[in-house]
Amino acid sequence: MRRSADAVELITAFIAAVVGGLALTTPISLAWTRGTATLEMELLAHNLPRATAIGFIVAVIAAVFTCTADSAVVAWLVALFGTVVLLINHTISRGFSALAPLTTLNDIDSLAGGMLLGGLMTAAGRHMVYAGAATLGALTSIVIGDLSVPGIGHPIAPDVPAGFVTDSPPLWLLWPTVALVLVCALLNRHRRRESVIGVELPLRPILAALLILLITLGSSEWLAHRGTTLIEVLLIAALTVVTVLVGALLLPGRDGVIVVLSTAIAASGGAIVVTALSGWTVPLLLGATVGGMLLGMARPLPLVGLAATAALSAFAAATARPEGPTPAATITGCLLLALITGYCFGTAQPIQSPSKVLALSLLYVPGVVVALRGRIFGGELDIQRRYVDPDRLLAAVPGLTAIFITGGCALAVVLLYRLRPEKPETESADSSRPVAR
Repeated sequence: MRRSADAVELITAFIAAVVGGLALTTPISLAWTRGTATLEMELLAHNLPRATAIGFIVAVIAAVFTCTADSAVVAWLVALFGTVVLLINHTISRGFSALAPLTTLNDIDSLAGGMLLGGLMTAAGRHMVYAGAATLGALTSIVIGDLSVPGIGHPIAPDVPAGFVTDSPPLWLLWPTVALVLVCALLNRHRRRESVIGVELPLRPILAALLILLITLGSSEWLAHRGTTLIEVLLIAALTVVTVLVGALLLPGRDGVIVVLSTAIAASGGAIVVTALSGWTVPLLLGATVGGMLLGMARPLPLVGLAATAALSAFAAATARPEGPTPAATITGCLLLALITGYCFGTAQPIQSPSKVLALSLLYVPGVVVALRGRIFGGELDIQRRYVDPDRLLAAVPGLTAIFITGGCALAVVLLYRLRPEKPETESADSSRPVAR
């Protein structure tokens, strides 16, 4: 009986994280946009990054709240509430999409997805295997969100989960997720949490989330609309590193390490993933991510993860071309990115679930390199024409910027290790770390 319950919790942790991540990655169903005015579609696209950031702030708040509860069922109930709101939004709102603004429906999706992900990360955090499954599910949603949908009649169209992309999260996945989360809440209704944060509502993780997400989003929006020189790009990149370091210092113990690693991964990923992914790459990317997580748990070395991230950014800069990277370079870069991402999330195990939620948020919210790519695509970034091949240099700027950010993140990790002791600051924090059994 206990093994069956463990299996249910493991499956639920993965599937629910996929659903929560999809609600934040693709917060509105594209099927609802038929007949929508062009202006409303533009407003929806403009609002997407902000809705994602707000959703993750809610996720951090939910994770902080559930960490203070002494009953395990509270975290599952918070996750259940978010899942039910998602289900209602995707069931009822489809018929009212012509009346309610799409941005409003989008915001509801993001807030509910944040509630689901925040509660789930705390609920799964009691066991290393469950925590790993939830992390893998969140990373899987990013991969699915980057999928491309072939046109009608395309020979591989039946093999691609188009419903994930155009109707995310799909109803056929939401219904069983609600049932699974409800079952897990019932299974844990009498279980007490092994450790509870001793503060009524710790504000430092929430302040860290507000600081990092708002400045990251604000600086990337400024760069996308106003930044035109390489000096401005470097200043925004430096501001990103400093902001992440300050936010990491607000987190307990060495929890900030995973946030710093995630910042470097996001920068490198923005330089690597420049085209939509095909459906056949999903199993390969998931396998690489799982392999990286296992390797990271076996050999936890954060600086090695940063070195690999810097090498990947250099690969992105070296293979960049004005007409775009070759398919071989893109696939190779994506596989290496999945491997390194898994390694970094395996090597830095945070003490508290809000820290992991904050680290995941940096992979969802558009950062400096993503904004930089949009600036280059629009032809509005100035490069001196005295260089031998200015167009090639322009294409390599995202990779070079990612190297700069990764170098700053390496200095931030070294500083964190010097300022924070090897053991967690409090006994409660130490005992709340996920355990393997």
